[in-house]
Amino acid sequence: MAKILPQFARWTPVALDVLRETASRYGAVITVSDLADEVLKRTRVESPTSRRTWLGDLMEITALAAARAGDPPLTSLAVQRDGTVGDVYGRAVLAATGDVVKDVEQRAAEDRLLCYRALATDLPADGGAPRPARVRTTRAASGSTTTVKRAVKPEDRPAKICPTCFMALPATGICDNCD
Repeated sequence: MAKILPQFARWTPVALDVLRETASRYGAVITVSDLADEVLKRTRVESPTSRRTWLGDLMEITALAAARAGDPPLTSLAVQRDGTVGDVYGRAVLAATGDVVKDVEQRAAEDRLLCYRALATDLPADGGAPRPARVRTTRAASGSTTTVKRAVKPEDRPAKICPTCFMALPATGICDNCD
């Protein structure tokens, strides 16, 4: 279950913008680290804690916000340095859809294609195909990306999140901040 930081209300819309920009280029991905850097830079809202403590939660909330906005599953575009999405993406899918994903890497590849088909300005004529993410680095690359498949651990159902301020809703389902 995502822990909610007050900063998420500012970070989430910016994360969505960055991911939409990424999806506008067929085959493009962004590392979660670069996404975090860009969100912090654009919002000028720093975190009181290490990004390791909140980045996964931000991905879950961003996935939920994307789904509620009618966007494709944009968080599939945020990958680790090795090109995999890992368990974080499985939790993001669970938060947004309630689906427990068995093969997160395959699901992410299919979801990235949905993003490109919805937003890419340079989609191939054949519509593209699901494929593993390729992370471009400034260092000399070996030319291959290792895909690691990990099982997603079933977890408790994520907390309901207010679609306006992205704070956890109380049991009543009515946001204390917005109403």
